[in-house]
Amino acid sequence: MISIALDAFGGDNAPDVVVQGAINAVNSSEGKFAIVLCGPEAEVKAKLQEFGYEGKLIQVVDAPELVAMDEHPTEVLRKKQHSGLVMCVGLQKKGLVQASVSAGNSGAMMASCLMILGRTSEDFARPPIGCIIPNAKGRSVLVDAGANVDEKPNVLRDFALAGSVFAESYLGIKDPKVGLLNMGEEEKKGPVSVQEAYQLLKNAPVNFIGNIEGRDVLLGEADVVVCSGYVGNVLLKMYEGFFELHTKTFGVIDTPAGKQFNEAWDYRNTGGALLLGLKGTGIIAHGRSDAKAIEQAIKVAYTFAANNVPEKIGKKLAGIEA
Repeated sequence: MISIALDAFGGDNAPDVVVQGAINAVNSSEGKFAIVLCGPEAEVKAKLQEFGYEGKLIQVVDAPELVAMDEHPTEVLRKKQHSGLVMCVGLQKKGLVQASVSAGNSGAMMASCLMILGRTSEDFARPPIGCIIPNAKGRSVLVDAGANVDEKPNVLRDFALAGSVFAESYLGIKDPKVGLLNMGEEEKKGPVSVQEAYQLLKNAPVNFIGNIEGRDVLLGEADVVVCSGYVGNVLLKMYEGFFELHTKTFGVIDTPAGKQFNEAWDYRNTGGALLLGLKGTGIIAHGRSDAKAIEQAIKVAYTFAANNVPEKIGKKLAGIEA
């Protein structure tokens, strides 16, 4: 059985929504996976009791230290090894669980996964967040969605490689189209780092279609959208804001098309995003996740772990001569 470690005190609304999400996940899992909640033991067990859970598919590991959203990632890894976030990843390294999930400090989660789990290839510098986003034609991969900032051109090229492999391995898209997000289609547009990344991508082993603009992301012109983590996170939050505005303005449209739109655009249905290029399954969930989003993040983690998606990505990345 797949076991998933979950940071019980990670996120803006923890621990209540995290514990409730965990309960909802195991109750609907048909026994496919178990969950290990990492957090202050007495408080986590009290929440399980408060929500009426008496099953055996959720265990608690005592992790008394708490991580704030604004703490520096390396300081968390160095000084708070008994926090739920770090212990989740540590349990995976020991082989006691097969995936780690946190809605807490995303930088600390990325640093913990990088330093504890390790990279699939020493040539792959920085693990990006690979996030599935909707578009007019279906789904695409946004990479990086916020794990890094100020990336050099070769790092953006690595993001393109990882995103392409992810789109092929997880979404089943053969030879996915890779677009570099920019302020125009011309090669000489945008920051110098993006212009230099364009030149690298022209010779990279991916199906590079050139620069794409914001509207092209929505229209689904690329299967993989490559950008810096700063830009990607802004884009991701714009997606979320658009869905919330749409829902506030029109409500839930009770038609097949309306239901399909709701299913695709509600970020809670995505749950969490995978850190790419690591020796393991590290899932970063939204800081303001509710119980539904946590439940989905757990199910996404199960899907990735059960189907060996990180291993498939690592194997393909290792075989690419960049």
